[in-house]
Amino acid sequence: MHRARLAGYLCAACLACGARTPLSADPLAGSDAATAAETAPPTVTLSIPLGTYEACTSSTVTTRPNFVGGTGRGGAITLSQRGDGVVATFAFPTYASGSLVFAPTAATSAAFRAGQTFDVQTANPSFGVVTVTATTGALSLVGPTLFISTHGVAGADDVSTFFRCRVPAGLRATDVVTNAPPPAPLAAGVYRACTAASSTEGPVLAGVSAGGGSLTVSQVGASLRLTWSDSLLSELACGRLDFGADPVTAVLTAGQTCEFRQPCGPPPTLGTSPYPSTATLTDLRGSMMVNGNALFVDLRGDASAEACGIHDLSITCAGP
Repeated sequence: MHRARLAGYLCAACLACGARTPLSADPLAGSDAATAAETAPPTVTLSIPLGTYEACTSSTVTTRPNFVGGTGRGGAITLSQRGDGVVATFAFPTYASGSLVFAPTAATSAAFRAGQTFDVQTANPSFGVVTVTATTGALSLVGPTLFISTHGVAGADDVSTFFRCRVPAGLRATDVVTNAPPPAPLAAGVYRACTAASSTEGPVLAGVSAGGGSLTVSQVGASLRLTWSDSLLSELACGRLDFGADPVTAVLTAGQTCEFRQPCGPPPTLGTSPYPSTATLTDLRGSMMVNGNALFVDLRGDASAEACGIHDLSITCAGP
């Protein structure tokens, strides 16, 4: 198994104190977007290609009692429709198996239906296969990339899992309609107890796992701004990202770039690395949403082949 470089340290109490801290009494108070969310009908249509996504990458980050991360395991995810939801079935040999159901929340996102379980080789010192009871999660489409993130527990471990797949050519989008109650709107504030995982496409399979930080969502004019000031995202050196002010799934504003440090993973302990120490990610795309008081952020950006090509990054900030 290709092990990720670990960044940051997450104390045992972090997830217990992981509530967001609102900056105002009302989510995005005074915005037209919040008013629209309150008055909009509950019918939501998710347009998503159904079928099998192959050559997916995955990461597991255990945050308690010890901080351990692993990344790079390959497998497949099959998406199918079940009633008014989408089922994701995992086929990662000796690593992840089972199915999870998501309810559409927007045209490109769906929210995890709580209380489900699946099997995963959790990132703990024994690396044994355990059953994770996931308490929250999200599915999103960001351009040509499918992201699935969950957070839950496996025995005494708190576990975040991240899956990324390219949308296969030839799969046609299917509309999945739900009349479920709308999810909670994005709220300005500080989201804590975050974990993150990234992956690349090559020439080496690289990844970074991180934890122990926080993200701040603030409203700046007609945009939502995501900022961070601690070690959670030390590799992503842009400092802030702007999103549209959609109340449910905010989409990254086009035209932004970010510097990514050590784009092909940590340098060798001996000798000189053949890969650059920094890369500028272009064609940056992404989205963020809230489900069950947890914030989910998914990003992808392009770099040169020498800097390991496409970079994916997922962040989960767990609620209490």
